[in-house]
Amino acid sequence: MKLLALSTSTPRGSVALLDAADLDGSVEVAAPRGGALSAGALSGGERGAASGAGVRLLAATTYADLHGHAERIFGAIDEVLAAAGIPAAAIEALGCDVGPGSFTGVRVAVAAAKGVALALDVPVAGVTSLEAMAAAAFAGGAAVPGDLLVPLIDAKKGEVFLAAFDRPAGAPEMSPRHLPRDAAFDAVASLAAGRRIVVVGAVAAEIEALRPLAARGEALDFPDAAFIGRLAIDRLRAAAAGGERGRAAAEHDPALLEPLYVRAPDAKPAELGYTAPR
Repeated sequence: MKLLALSTSTPRGSVALLDAADLDGSVEVAAPRGGALSAGALSGGERGAASGAGVRLLAATTYADLHGHAERIFGAIDEVLAAAGIPAAAIEALGCDVGPGSFTGVRVAVAAAKGVALALDVPVAGVTSLEAMAAAAFAGGAAVPGDLLVPLIDAKKGEVFLAAFDRPAGAPEMSPRHLPRDAAFDAVASLAAGRRIVVVGAVAAEIEALRPLAARGEALDFPDAAFIGRLAIDRLRAAAAGGERGRAAAEHDPALLEPLYVRAPDAKPAELGYTAPR
C-alpha cells in the first residue's frame, strides 16, 4: 500500500510517500529513491519504531513557509512523487495532519487530502500534529516508555498547544489542549509523578522553565509527514484487522475528515442581518 502523507499545521510543511507491503504484513526499511529525507524520519525507520513498523519511506520533502502552504503543498506532492518514480494514480491512501496548529495551515492539508482522496477514491486517516511529534521522539530515542513526553506547538497569543504521552502509539495521557505559555510548566509538572519529563517542539526553547527539559531535532521541533504517514498506516491496519477496508471504513472516508483546532478560530461567521460598515 502506497500512502501519501501531508503536514501543514506549522511553519514547516512536509510531504512523504510511504509503502507498506500490505495492511497486515511488514517489510524491511529501505533507503528512499529520492526526496529530502528528514533525519528524524530515517531514524524512526532504522530503529523499527512501534508506529508504522514495517514501512518503507520512499521519498519526502520539507519547506518553510507558514503563509504559503496553499501555494506550495501541491508542488511538494509532485516533487515527492517524481522522486519516488510513482504516478499519482498509484496512491492507495492518504495520511493527514489535522492539527492543532495554524488554523489556515491545518485547513490547507485537510482540504488537499480530502481533494486527492476523493479524486482517487481512496481512504484517508487523520493524525494529530502532537502525536506525530511524540511518535518521532519515541522512535528516535529522545524519550522511552515510562517517560512523560510532552509535545508543544506555538499557538500564538502567548499560548501553546500541548498533549502528554507515556508510551509509543498509546492514547494521550493528556489530550490536546491550549494553555498560556506561563502555565505550561505547572501543567506538565502536575502529571509527572516522579517520571522523567521530556518536552519537544521548537517553542519549548522560548519558555525558560521548559528549556532544560527540551529535546531538539527536525521531526521533534515540528510535526513531520513521515510520522504522520506511519501513524496513518497504523490506523488503516487496525481498520483492516477489524474487517474494514478502503472507503467502507466510515472513519477513513475523506468526506468526513475534519480539522482539530482545539481553540476556537478567530474568524467567525457574520451574524444574520449583519451589514459591514462602509
